[in-house]
Amino acid sequence: MNNEKVRNLPLHNFRMRPGESLPFEINSFDRASRLAQAAFPHRQTFYNILYITGGLGTHYIDFESYPLQPPTLYFISAGQVHFWDLDIPLEGHTCLFTEDFLFFLPLNQSMLHELSFFHSVINFPVLRLGKKQAEHINTLIQTIFDEYHSDQINRASVLRAYLHILLVQIQRMYDFAHAEGKAAKEPPLVRRFKQLVSQNFATERSIQAYANRLGVSANHLLNTVKAVTEQTPGQIIRSEIALEARRLLAHSDLNVAEIGYTLAFEDPSYFGRFFRRETGMSPRNFRQHIQEKYQIFPE
Repeated sequence: MNNEKVRNLPLHNFRMRPGESLPFEINSFDRASRLAQAAFPHRQTFYNILYITGGLGTHYIDFESYPLQPPTLYFISAGQVHFWDLDIPLEGHTCLFTEDFLFFLPLNQSMLHELSFFHSVINFPVLRLGKKQAEHINTLIQTIFDEYHSDQINRASVLRAYLHILLVQIQRMYDFAHAEGKAAKEPPLVRRFKQLVSQNFATERSIQAYANRLGVSANHLLNTVKAVTEQTPGQIIRSEIALEARRLLAHSDLNVAEIGYTLAFEDPSYFGRFFRRETGMSPRNFRQHIQEKYQIFPE
């Protein structure tokens, strides 16, 4: 783990390999960048599906710990903070892609809005696989891996199609696992709202503004979101703001006032009250608690 204080969390952009023009990559962990198993908190501007078939340790994603129990899929959304504490290195594959890569085809432009395992403070970013599920995912991952490392014509189109299939198959498995055998029919409106909030919470807090972007009334958005999630749109917005505040308190040396300003709170005392109301702790107490818990910075 990096023991030097930083002003902001390390942010990793997608880096294409030499000679590559696609914002997409799939590799086994023994061939992937060292960041695939990084032991320091960081976030990225792209999406990441990790298919873990071996290893021993714990994956930390936004303050939640997930002990490795292969075979498992992990889903890292753009902006999430995560790191590993490993006793045995990972085995399996890591698949990285940008929103632009997936959205290249008109067919896929609503794809991320329909996936419940990305962009959510409500749903788990983990899917533990049964034997048959693992065999199915392994076949898909290997097919994508072989295509990516080939020099076939129209390779980009084939990779986008395979990625689309992989995401749909994962969503089916995820729905089954998290709805006790019944498909979780979360309306696209709710998923799109949650994604918009995860991307815009720092600058947009108005429920009416989100409703306008979604082409519905504020009342319709409120009723739909509450019926499905048992939370109001305002609660979801506040949860995202509080999560980002926790990230910055834990993983940066910005002071409390600076973090408040970063999150559009002009009054530091109001930010402090907001944070205590959402988390039950003051910002300073939370920072001390979480940094001691994870030993993020030295004494």
